[in-house]
Amino acid sequence: MVLFGKQKKLNSSSAPKALGNDSVLRIIGDRGSGKTAYLASLAYWPNASPESPVKSITPIGEEAQELINQARDILEQGLQLEPTDLNADINEVKDYNLSITLKDRFSWLQGSSKLAQLNISCKDYAGEFFSDLLYKKGDQKLEDYLGDCCLARGLLMLVDGTSHRKDNEFAMGMEKLLMEIERSDMETNHRRIALVLSKCEQSELWVNRHRPKKVASRFPKLSAQLETWSQSSAGTVEYFTTSAFGVLGQQYPEPNSMRLKRSRHGTTSVIKKPTLWRPFGLVSPIYWLCTGKRHSELDRD
Repeated sequence: MVLFGKQKKLNSSSAPKALGNDSVLRIIGDRGSGKTAYLASLAYWPNASPESPVKSITPIGEEAQELINQARDILEQGLQLEPTDLNADINEVKDYNLSITLKDRFSWLQGSSKLAQLNISCKDYAGEFFSDLLYKKGDQKLEDYLGDCCLARGLLMLVDGTSHRKDNEFAMGMEKLLMEIERSDMETNHRRIALVLSKCEQSELWVNRHRPKKVASRFPKLSAQLETWSQSSAGTVEYFTTSAFGVLGQQYPEPNSMRLKRSRHGTTSVIKKPTLWRPFGLVSPIYWLCTGKRHSELDRD
């Protein structure tokens, strides 16, 4: 995920200036963590609440339009997305450009005249990238992915909130990734890492959706690894909860998804009622990674 400012511009010459110019982000996560569903739901932005701070999310270019097509033609039909191609080299990984604009009453930074418009370019790495950190050495493709990832000053790590039995593997993978990033740094950069717990439409996660650290406590080793890294002054970590599908009902909510299988790897689901599809929490981690500030309105249902 790359945040671009002056490097790329919208067609409109009157577009407001982007926040966080020159920030570079990447999205990583295990196979099945929901990275592609996250991006497709973000691009499609279905049934947005009128109270949402988000004014619009606009795809830029053909590849981003593919996300819209995937959401409309696949997710809305209750089908699964195709896994991201593991064999693609880093130059073949699709780059999805999206523009996120906040509504006027939410969009002015305190003491600034800049509108909050986040222009992001999202690379969807194959999930095996993370496990390969543990089990592969000297693989050129892995080295290329690591080199690309090391460009990032911000990382969005997506973790299936029901995959807590893989906590030890996630912690070891993160440790290896942080070591590689540190070794590759030409200079010390203060990075941000957003640990984003996905699939929070599941009942045991939804109840704590407004307490992301509580959900993250399901992954004690991974959380401890990130906190140790943060305390070393290498960067900052923050926690978020998201759901690509959302829930049905308010007083007695239930997941807007049909479970296909569940194992130590997490939960695999498809959407249950597309007409009531409303994601939760997708923009909040992006805003924090770009600005270094939490936007409380983006954390609301």
